[in-house]
Amino acid sequence: MKRTKTIDLTKPSKLRIDEETSAFHPSWGNTILMTAYDDERTFVLTRDGRNLLLKRPLREVLSRFALDNDVPWYERQAIYDLTGARKGRGYIAGHHRLVPTHGTTNANVVYYMAHWLDEEGIAVHDGKLIVSFHGRKRIFRVWIDTSLKIFNRLLKAANEVAEYQLDEMVWMMHNYGIKESDKKESVRYYHTVGDQCRCTHHELRCACMDTVVRHVLMDYLNEEDCEEAIARIKRDIKK
Repeated sequence: MKRTKTIDLTKPSKLRIDEETSAFHPSWGNTILMTAYDDERTFVLTRDGRNLLLKRPLREVLSRFALDNDVPWYERQAIYDLTGARKGRGYIAGHHRLVPTHGTTNANVVYYMAHWLDEEGIAVHDGKLIVSFHGRKRIFRVWIDTSLKIFNRLLKAANEVAEYQLDEMVWMMHNYGIKESDKKESVRYYHTVGDQCRCTHHELRCACMDTVVRHVLMDYLNEEDCEEAIARIKRDIKK
């Protein structure tokens, strides 16, 4: 049975720090969570239980993380727009999910790896959330300054983004003749796997193209011309 370690992120100044470094690079596999320690440094809890301070602001750590793990901004924005989620957008790559506990501009936001989450280890005590994560050799119980309602809403949105991505991956495998290892039915569509994932694939292509084109053209065209150009691109994609 794994040992348990408790970490109180509601009092960051009292955290025990093992090392301050610029060499550590958070990844899907080596990190449990990260949050701003101050304006210039980021606190990271690693899967082996180290409390690190990175000598970079949280926004820079997240930007580098997205670049290293191929999570482009336009794809994040496009898929989250499809889910209807406007605040608290995470960094999602299928089963890998780095999810915020608040809106991204909130000073108390914590980004945690939802794939290490112990879904049965979530509780509320004295108005604060206690969340458990699976480390390599122990369980980490983390106190977070957020509500269960917000936590669940942002996690649900991240899971919906992951469903889009995984459905697209299944379609690509199906279309390229790669044997599917996961036969689980999608929750989004109710006809054949090939058709349901093909729908997702085209929906995502349109959404990503919409985001990129809109971002570029808004500097050169008025709103009406921009919408007309995007509509034409969507028609061409569907041909």
